[in-house]
Amino acid sequence: MNTLKFKKVTNFKLKLEAIHRMPHCRRNLSNIPAIVFSGRGHAENSYHAFADLLFPLFSTSHHFNRRTIFLVTNHYSPLTDKYRAILRKLSKYDVVDIDKENDVLCFSRMIVGLKSPTYQFIHPNESGNFPIRRFGAFLRRAYALERDSVHVSSVSQPRLLILSRDKSRRLLNERQVADVARRLGFYAVVKKLTSDVALVAKLVNSFDVMVGVHGAGLANLVFLPERAVVIQINPFGLELEGMICFGYAAQSMKLSYLEYKVSLNESSLLGKYDDDVEVYTHPAAIRENNKGKFHYVYLDDQDVNIDLDRFRKTLLTGLELLGT
Repeated sequence: MNTLKFKKVTNFKLKLEAIHRMPHCRRNLSNIPAIVFSGRGHAENSYHAFADLLFPLFSTSHHFNRRTIFLVTNHYSPLTDKYRAILRKLSKYDVVDIDKENDVLCFSRMIVGLKSPTYQFIHPNESGNFPIRRFGAFLRRAYALERDSVHVSSVSQPRLLILSRDKSRRLLNERQVADVARRLGFYAVVKKLTSDVALVAKLVNSFDVMVGVHGAGLANLVFLPERAVVIQINPFGLELEGMICFGYAAQSMKLSYLEYKVSLNESSLLGKYDDDVEVYTHPAAIRENNKGKFHYVYLDDQDVNIDLDRFRKTLLTGLELLGT
């Protein structure tokens, strides 16, 4: 966990007061429950926006049927603007920036913080998968997406989206991967996603298979129709992170999930750390003992150039899962 980002998050202290000492209500909202949460932390990253904020907010608020007020501290307007369609589907009231609110607001019921048992979408031990599957259906309604499910009979030429990255964990031979997919019968597109969530949602929902190297862009699997296929390319050393961040969520959303595990020979790390062989032999030990080094080496300092013949087998499995 990056503690520097969480320094932006305000801590609250709950204080009990006798009724006669309480300040006078300037706005009495006793018939509307309130939910207090922070708009910062990791929420500027699309994966953490969904895992740490939007899915927990949905889990906490959806049963109120939009009759709840969001009290946001550390309000970050680019974030609320970006996900306004989601917020408006969860609450029919304007978001209140409580750091700038001067009036005394009174509520008979208030939830402080969001339901988020772990830092991922869903914990493997969580009973049932209804909450996150329902979240996917909610998002499809919020963005008026056309497809709820992939229908085998309608897949004449299955559509495959390859997520392009331009910083770390780049897929260096993404064009060649697309060519292999096309030879197998896919309509394949290589695309770098924009920050316009509505456009991204419609784009992703139009595909049957999504391929991406481990990273925030894969969080957009929430917009895929059910029965679509997610293929995550896990860079060397990141097998655990791949399953935790995206594997469990994909499976729980009724998506087929495949992993392609990058070998050291397919990683740009090979040859960079010859004087530190533990990078090659014991990634798990580095994860346990030096999280900063682990993050830099395996997440920030690694690109991949995958074996096309080996990946072809993964694509064939994807075709089988689609029923084509």
